Amino acid sequence: MILVFRRNLSSNARVFRKATGIVVSVPKSGRTWLRVLVHHYLCELMGVPFVLDGTELQKQGLPNLICTHDLWEHRTTRRIKDRVRGKHLVPERLSGDKPLILLARDPRDVIVSLYFQLTKRTMKYRGALPDMIRDRRFGIDALVAVLNFWLVSWGDRSNCRLVRYEDCRAQPLEVFGELVQFCGFELDRGKLLRSIDFASFDNMKRMETEGKFDSGTLQPKDPSDAESFKVRRGVVGGYRTYMATADLEYVEHALEKLDRRFGYQRAEA
Repeated sequence: MILVFRRNLSSNARVFRKATGIVVSVPKSGRTWLRVLVHHYLCELMGVPFVLDGTELQKQGLPNLICTHDLWEHRTTRRIKDRVRGKHLVPERLSGDKPLILLARDPRDVIVSLYFQLTKRTMKYRGALPDMIRDRRFGIDALVAVLNFWLVSWGDRSNCRLVRYEDCRAQPLEVFGELVQFCGFELDRGKLLRSIDFASFDNMKRMETEGKFDSGTLQPKDPSDAESFKVRRGVVGGYRTYMATADLEYVEHALEKLDRRFGYQRAEA
């Protein structure tokens, strides 16, 4: 069982307070795609050039979705000072006041993508994929526990919406249309379609390669290594390419503990 006291004594608390809405996810769940798409849409609505940086959005008086890994980052950071201050946690009061989007992706795909993130971008892990799958800090069991904690804590609140990456891929206009309305934004289907096209995987990959993003974190670590890109593959079910049978069985067993409301049950044999 996870126990956490939602107190944020860092400067991040002010950032959360100023946010129009909050997106919570474990890493590699598609939040970069969601962020680019929604912020491009808001810039389209306001008739201003696209910008991704939250500070610039606030300067222009634009709505701003804050993305956070919340409890995941709180538990995995090695900075004791950050844990003591609750730097990465959404304050309890704000989690009930603002639109809260719980962004989920199939944990089987997440764990593979997270492995490449940690070994080729942040260099926070040095082992092989089978080792990380079983790792107490970054592995599948930790991932399942955090997802369950969020859904149990927030899933029944009227201001919380569970959004699945796979549904966004399958029906982007419908899912993102509902999402922008949930956040209190005007729905313009024509502008939303343009934003969906702008945030397509191929265009985002091109922008990352060409350094078009106004964020240093959205740059390839090694342009010659496709696995080091922030926008890496985005494939639904791509985990099968990387997992051996024993690893997949371990992950499937862990998924038996995942709240069924996520919809990520054991794959058919």
